[in-house]
Amino acid sequence: MSRAARYLRPATLAALALLAPAAACAFESTQQQGGVTLRYQDARDALPEAMRERIIGTFFKAYLPQRADFHPNAPSQAAIVIDPAYDGIAFVGEKAKAATITLNPAWLDKHPGDTDLVTHEAMHIVQGYPEYANERVPGWLVEGIADYARDRYGVDNAAAGWALPLTVQDGQDFDTGYRVTGAFLKWSEAAWPGLVKTLDGALRSGRYTPALWQQHTGQPLPALWAAYAKARQAR
Repeated sequence: MSRAARYLRPATLAALALLAPAAACAFESTQQQGGVTLRYQDARDALPEAMRERIIGTFFKAYLPQRADFHPNAPSQAAIVIDPAYDGIAFVGEKAKAATITLNPAWLDKHPGDTDLVTHEAMHIVQGYPEYANERVPGWLVEGIADYARDRYGVDNAAAGWALPLTVQDGQDFDTGYRVTGAFLKWSEAAWPGLVKTLDGALRSGRYTPALWQQHTGQPLPALWAAYAKARQAR
């Protein structure tokens, strides 16, 4: 015990003892790559070092090319926050938190191979659409593009057993979202290169309408999906 501590009241010492472990457990770091700064915050040091390094590495490997390919003016300052109080999987915030990825460490503990969930969320930062879940920025397309990006830029999707579907199931449609829409986008992009970037730019500028699909492919969206579903069901 230091000389100064001898003169502190017992109650004060007890309070300091309670605070000390919390401060010692916190982990925070800042890293820079390719003109992008990432702040990583884990108030309870909930993730082991190896997982932390994979999360940070995946972010840079995904975000830098996503940003270059889709939106070079996307934020150059981003954050990853590990939040044990969050009971979802992962999300990107809004407004002041629009470049912050929040992760649930419990999910990663149960699914240690799923670090490419960061790739999906990083694409949401790149998207940065001013609106969400309405006619001009439909949620199914937002999430479909993010899963298309996870497939294209993912570092190790196989470790999570994650892949875009190769078949179409009954009841699915172009607006099912996530992987279903992501697979449809991948197929469409292969046939009409530049389609996804066109859709992304239109969503960001508020110019998106379903007519863009026909302008780019020559087919209305429902007909395009029908052709895709027929091709996948024939596999």
